[in-house]
Amino acid sequence: MIIRRVLPVLVLVAVLATAGCGGTVRSSAGARARHVVNGTVTAESGSTWTVLATTGASWTVQLTPTTRYGRTHQPTDAAHFPVGSPVRVLGTPSGTTTLTARQVLPSLSVRPGQAATARPASPPTTAPPTTTAAPPRVSPATADAAAGTAVAQAVAAAPGGVAVGVAVLDQTDGDVVAGSTGATGFESASVVKLFTIVDLLHRSETGDITLSADDMTAIGRALSLSDDDVMDTLWEEYGGTQTVSDVVSLVGLHDTTPPSDPDEWGETVISARDVLAVYRYAFTALSPADQQVIRTGLGNAADTGADGFDQAFGLLDPPRPAGATAKQGWMSDGDLYLHTTGVPAAGSPWVVAVLTRQPGGDSWDTARSAVDTVTRTLTGGLTAPAV
Repeated sequence: MIIRRVLPVLVLVAVLATAGCGGTVRSSAGARARHVVNGTVTAESGSTWTVLATTGASWTVQLTPTTRYGRTHQPTDAAHFPVGSPVRVLGTPSGTTTLTARQVLPSLSVRPGQAATARPASPPTTAPPTTTAAPPRVSPATADAAAGTAVAQAVAAAPGGVAVGVAVLDQTDGDVVAGSTGATGFESASVVKLFTIVDLLHRSETGDITLSADDMTAIGRALSLSDDDVMDTLWEEYGGTQTVSDVVSLVGLHDTTPPSDPDEWGETVISARDVLAVYRYAFTALSPADQQVIRTGLGNAADTGADGFDQAFGLLDPPRPAGATAKQGWMSDGDLYLHTTGVPAAGSPWVVAVLTRQPGGDSWDTARSAVDTVTRTLTGGLTAPAV
């Protein structure tokens, strides 16, 4: 769920392999040796900052006239990153603890100049799931018709000023019911982590790459905690934007495009129907072992993300149904992007995707409430097809 990082980690990457070639590492076009330092600004003196990384290392960050600040749709300047600001700094290292900054970004959920926000009442661990009664089973045609109605009602339930993309996948026959907004494009935030992970697992199965034990741990954290730091590592080591292009071809996506800035994986453009196509591939075309990797990671989604953001909204809104599995996404990029995708409950034949773009002036609590309303309307109208 992308906030962009509030739990910073230091990632050193040098990717030189040619895109499209076999091997354990493949770079995105234009890849360059660089560091990503996630941490907190602890001191500023002119064009020199000190950033304390979450690893505990203290970095000297050199700003230059060409350093960029903020994201693509939310540019800003150095003055919006005072001491105490959580930052993600991309640049070129000199030695072991000095970095010449190419770009300075706030955490994904943080607007420049503001502190990270999370619901104060959010529990630090996942709340016990609740058991929900199984919906009545009906004919497949009746179930699909009801799903179409539920999608339309969910779109209509969105508060004014909130753009939504809604679709559902019937796992019994593989059909996607997309409605009028299912093809609408949204910045992905952390939902793209699922796309990249599906690509990596597929390439591992074909022998194109070899995933280490550390890689598999990172995959689990990216799915369950939406850990942006480990996503940085996977993104840089295994191809960056190419992982998105791979999935577009592999799955046959219609609306997805890689980010124009190869450093900004959260700016990948996705649609609700494409998200569900990726889920369908993950749950049916990957090997049984890799399918379980995906299901376990999503099933372990915590109420609080690695960066401290409250991701207990939408499909994870308390009280969480037993067996709910979800990949959430959140990001501030001028507008607020807040997404919930996954399986509503254990035994549900449905996979759902609710993507939203909301006014940048709204609070995250207001944004969560909008997603909760749309999601409840959607899942409340679904019925299980007889099999």
